[in-house]
Amino acid sequence: MKSAIIKSLFATVLLIFVSNFNLQSQPADNRDKMREMVKYLSSDELKGRFPGTDGIEKAAAYIEEQFQSIGLKKFANSYRQEFDVTTALKAGDDNNVIFETIIQRPGIPVEKLPRAKQNWVVNQDFVPLAFSDNKQVYGEIAFVGFGISAPELKYDDYEGIDVKGKIVLLISENPDKDKKDSPFLQYSSLRYKATNARNKGAIGMIMVKIQGDSMNVFERLEYSNIGKNSGIVAIQAWRQSLSKFFPKNKLLIELENNIVKNKKPESFILPNVFVSIKTDLQDVKSSTSNILGYVEGTDTKLKDEFIVVGAHYDHLGYGGPTSMKGHGGRPQVHNGADDNASGVVSMIEIAQKFMQNPPKRSVIFVSFSAEEMGLLGSVHFVNNAPIEIDKITSMINLDMVGRMKKNELTVFGTSSSNAFDSIIDSLDLSDTVAVTKASDAYGPSDHASFVTKNIPVLMFFTGIHEDYHKPSDDWDKINYQGMIWATDYIYSVVNTLANTESRPSFQRTSIGEAPKRRTDREQGYGEVWFGIIPNFEEHPLGCKISGSTPGSPADKAGLVADDIIVQIDDANIKNLYDFMYKVRSHKAGDVLNVHILRGKDYKEKVELKVTLVTKTK
Repeated sequence: MKSAIIKSLFATVLLIFVSNFNLQSQPADNRDKMREMVKYLSSDELKGRFPGTDGIEKAAAYIEEQFQSIGLKKFANSYRQEFDVTTALKAGDDNNVIFETIIQRPGIPVEKLPRAKQNWVVNQDFVPLAFSDNKQVYGEIAFVGFGISAPELKYDDYEGIDVKGKIVLLISENPDKDKKDSPFLQYSSLRYKATNARNKGAIGMIMVKIQGDSMNVFERLEYSNIGKNSGIVAIQAWRQSLSKFFPKNKLLIELENNIVKNKKPESFILPNVFVSIKTDLQDVKSSTSNILGYVEGTDTKLKDEFIVVGAHYDHLGYGGPTSMKGHGGRPQVHNGADDNASGVVSMIEIAQKFMQNPPKRSVIFVSFSAEEMGLLGSVHFVNNAPIEIDKITSMINLDMVGRMKKNELTVFGTSSSNAFDSIIDSLDLSDTVAVTKASDAYGPSDHASFVTKNIPVLMFFTGIHEDYHKPSDDWDKINYQGMIWATDYIYSVVNTLANTESRPSFQRTSIGEAPKRRTDREQGYGEVWFGIIPNFEEHPLGCKISGSTPGSPADKAGLVADDIIVQIDDANIKNLYDFMYKVRSHKAGDVLNVHILRGKDYKEKVELKVTLVTKTK
């Protein structure tokens, strides 16, 4: 499941007790079977199931075997729906950094003074940062401390210094260093610093690590499809290689210590130093697959309609930018037992139930890949569905259903069809499982891809926990009896939908705040609400959206699906991070001038005014 699952999870929800199935303890062998399946899918052998790896291929083959043994039918004679994703970055052969130092000689004009050149070595003196643009820049160097502009904290590293056309040099982290409750935390991410530098007019960025145990350990080239289009050349430098270019009266270590101690900027232009930076980053493409099969319906008419039951089977591999493990230490396998081996195993169990007793409508079972990379598998599915998309009557998503606490199960998306509440409420009451209804139809998981196609959705979820996106999300922490209860309940909902004569109609209604993806230690949009539904596929022109939340400021202003936000006020918007940082800097009541592109080939330019409101808790 994508980052930081909705802060206000239990706000404005209705607690009801539901069940139209037998919630007595299942036979021990059923629990044992589910345990063994989760145990394998979340084993170290599968190495975190990251797309493009042998581990996820083993998982895909295992799920195929389960589909085959159950007897699910194939589309186009295969359980696989293959697609390509970018899974990594590599440094090409054309990365170079050349420093020029002016040699001072009395009586000679500056422009005629000789310059000493020093060529840096990639992976020794520098490495490109993963979100760097591929191009060459040249200019003076401006030291800007931690690269932070925080007016509410009365701190701005850019105050009193003009960095237009220059390369900024900045320190990682923030002036409070390791302080966990620092007000500077929201300004610590490198992506924020890159956006801030670009908006100040800088053409390049050199990052040096803050003093500490890892100050000479380079950041890994980890690919993220969000914010890749950063609009600035960016590298990381080795402290020792960089320090020699600071004047003797302003040494890097002393400047850093002063800022940390006094919380005051120490920004200046490095005298007599110029730098040329050329970056060459190349995408590494990998093939991955959604795994899908179906149970054919029994009704001669209704069997041509389909319900999709989905659960993503990919995870984080050894961590990456969305890991919650924290910085430092060796990479560790993130096994993802709850996220989302639990959903996959529950989906397989439901598929087996339907094979034994087929419903009137057909039911497609899909294990999506690349969900953790931005819902890429489900986006590919809805854009390349094996059946006509309007034949899909609803989508049921299982994401993290293995950690049931206090016998509670949450279902999201009840507002996406006016039929869902009555279906849930019609189930017999039970005091065994408490089902919490949440109207939000959009959330950071695969059902969101179906909402954008006007398909009613429900997502089932047993709650966030301290092992979320950490190496400690292991098979032995799963509540297997709770998984069985959740699986039986979800089956009953799908069975009702699959046998009801009328299909649920899609309802576009208020669905709460847009999802928050807690990556790079960002905390969302702050205390104000704009209301876009993000599109996690990168677009070269700007921040493309999948729509706007009904009733939100964005909706009222007229932003619609496929619009590309390119500018807000005077700030260029290249990606979702740029959008997030800009909105976060404002307060409720502020009116933003939003420039968008839309229409055929995005030739139509539109300016809209969006009035921010207070975020609903």
